[in-house]
Amino acid sequence: VGETKKAADKVDELLNKMIKEHAAGDESMQPNRDCYVGTIHAYGMSGSESNFVLANNVLQRMLVNYSEGNEAAQPDISSFHAVISACARASITSTSPKNHKEALLLAISTVQQMKKSPELGCPPNSRSYELLLKCGTSLLSSGPERERALRSFFRSCCKDGLANKKMLDAFRSAVSNDAYYKEVVRDAPSYSGIKALPKSWTRNLGYRPRSHEVTEGGMVASKRDPIISVSGERVPRTAYNDHRMRRRLEKKNQKLLQGGRI
Repeated sequence: VGETKKAADKVDELLNKMIKEHAAGDESMQPNRDCYVGTIHAYGMSGSESNFVLANNVLQRMLVNYSEGNEAAQPDISSFHAVISACARASITSTSPKNHKEALLLAISTVQQMKKSPELGCPPNSRSYELLLKCGTSLLSSGPERERALRSFFRSCCKDGLANKKMLDAFRSAVSNDAYYKEVVRDAPSYSGIKALPKSWTRNLGYRPRSHEVTEGGMVASKRDPIISVSGERVPRTAYNDHRMRRRLEKKNQKLLQGGRI
């Protein structure tokens, strides 16, 4: 551990040298994103009990350097993920419950910082929440407190429209079957008998919005965001279309009945 920490300190020392020499006018020493992220990873993997604190210190210096005009140092989502990963590793580098709590709080605040920094253009994605789940699983002892925390992280992910198969798999493996049923399955809408996630839970996964394009045969094809089942698989379009057709017929029949026509 000591040698690994020394190696990380050496990387940080070189980064600081680059920052100072670039500030003095040497353009060839301009530190870029990779320099900072490499240093964050070095501390995250160092094995030091304060690995997550040191990793976050580098990220905050990176943000300052970028705000001062060094556009090459603009953080991306991997910069924040490197800090969250360092937090998760605190379960390996320390046995202190106090350290574990501090690491989890830092992981949560890092995700919040991503949300509150739109100028950086790197809001949380599904992977961000996967890493947060990993932190909760590894840093909290098994029991009601951990399950409450994990359910809260999952709800935040769904609220942001980022629930995908990997996130569902991670959540299912981290909580009890009863918790998964209550959070995901119980109130899920059904398409031709297939339980699926609400569309609002998947709206920001980056799929192409619904559009129309002409196929080779001259037919107009419709594209839409896929419907994802409670197990993370895509619901076949035929099941979704059958469901929509039945809903339309039901509404039509209701209107006819309400109008007294039949």
